[in-house]
Amino acid sequence: MHRNSEVWINGRYLGKWPYGYTAFRYDLTPWLRPAGQLNTVAVRVDNSQHPNSRWYTGSGIYRDVRLVATSKTAIKHWGSFIATPDASSNRATVAIEHDVNQEGNGALKFVSAIYDAQGRKVSEADIATKRNQKYYQTLTVDRPQLWSTDRPYLYKMVTRVYQDDKWVDEYTSTFGIRYFNFDVDNGFSLNGKYLKILGVCQHHDLGALGAAFNVSAAKRQLRILKEMGVNAIRMAHNPPASKLLDLCDEMGFLVMDESFDMWAKKKNKFDYFSDFPEWHKRDLEHMVKRDRNHPR
Repeated sequence: MHRNSEVWINGRYLGKWPYGYTAFRYDLTPWLRPAGQLNTVAVRVDNSQHPNSRWYTGSGIYRDVRLVATSKTAIKHWGSFIATPDASSNRATVAIEHDVNQEGNGALKFVSAIYDAQGRKVSEADIATKRNQKYYQTLTVDRPQLWSTDRPYLYKMVTRVYQDDKWVDEYTSTFGIRYFNFDVDNGFSLNGKYLKILGVCQHHDLGALGAAFNVSAAKRQLRILKEMGVNAIRMAHNPPASKLLDLCDEMGFLVMDESFDMWAKKKNKFDYFSDFPEWHKRDLEHMVKRDRNHPR
């Protein structure tokens, strides 16, 4: 929500988030009214101070808003981290880190399965190790389909959480398997093959359509870029809509995920520089956690 958003539920103040591009959420549980009674969510944004950007920001709610209900024991928001520490065309190791909210002391069990693009199960693990209050699993995929800009193949990870053998949560993530390298002499390689990065800088607005994210318009824009030969995008100059990153995964774009246009020094009178000292760590953490499972 751009910008300086404040949220209330049933008259209870939940908080403020100044930066208009960072995804965030609030826990509504303590203030919800019983079933059958009306719950009222109020949102206020204050975008009155200008100039606060070097481009058209839009104002108000222009990205997805979701209501998420979970059990008291559940994987946290953005709490499943998928990495491919060892990958090749012969075999890939897929490592998962689970960060969990747990109610009570019941034994937890994690069953994670990887599905290919046709929905076939290609790997499964039901053993997890616990370190530093997080749970870790390792799966292997034989002869994986590697994600590339020409063939953006995606897998799906589904993790079910059981507490005392009772199913309490399910968490789904899409990811790609690939490996890359930057070399001072030979440049960038993806999956062992040299790749020339042909990139553009792209702002979040959609021209005359404005700042509210539009899936079909974004997909059209990416299709035109593909036809131009583009294979990489710098998200100028802020975290993009999450669905835009999904489209980049699906259509084969490398992405430079950008955080801020300004840091401690201002470029405009009312831009992010004044919020940077207090908020940049939280904004960066949310950006990284939200976007870390994307293959690009």
